[in-house]
Amino acid sequence: MLLCLSSVTIVLISINRKSPVTLAFVADNHFLRWVEVNNMILGLCTVLLYHLISVQLISGSDKQLGSGRAGLHVMFIVGAYFYALSLGNHEISNYLHGSFCLSSPSQFCDIISFNDNIFSDFLFIIGFTLLNITVILTQSIFPSLRRMSLWDNVAVSLNAMFVATGIVANLAFEKSGFDSCVVAAMATFTLIMLRRAPEQLMLRYYSISYALGALVTAAIKLS
Repeated sequence: MLLCLSSVTIVLISINRKSPVTLAFVADNHFLRWVEVNNMILGLCTVLLYHLISVQLISGSDKQLGSGRAGLHVMFIVGAYFYALSLGNHEISNYLHGSFCLSSPSQFCDIISFNDNIFSDFLFIIGFTLLNITVILTQSIFPSLRRMSLWDNVAVSLNAMFVATGIVANLAFEKSGFDSCVVAAMATFTLIMLRRAPEQLMLRYYSISYALGALVTAAIKLS
């Protein structure tokens, strides 16, 4: 259920970015559009889902809680901080850049552009990667002994394809050198973790997500 909700969030983020309806202003002073506000709300939903998935993995494991849990909590908090920081920086600077700087560039607009296209992206990569690594390590440190059914494998694969589609949509059709390297590194990491514990559900989920996303992105860029 939590993975399905994550997939719904990915779909809503895509609709929010592409729909012309969300370009309306939130208030009369034009401080932000609905697309920026919705992205920040959906970002909160994303962090909450990561937390709930981690809690579910720990509670569903037969392993006793130990010192590893404290380290996972710290990693999650740091990841959530950088993820939130990136959204706050990107959504506002992206709005200002697109609304006031495309027709009249200046040094001030260069600063806004740097925050929009580079700095916020760097923060996002740190935060999003740490959140995902936290979930992967949680599954590894607190493994489940329950055997996965056919339905488990089908559900995991289908939801992982939504993540892979999101990776392709954001990387395959844009300049994304550093982002692609991070995705490739994460794909390698998840496949190594899956090889160590092939029966763990979330390791399969992340391996399909990153490996499929990286392969399709590479194929499109090379074609």
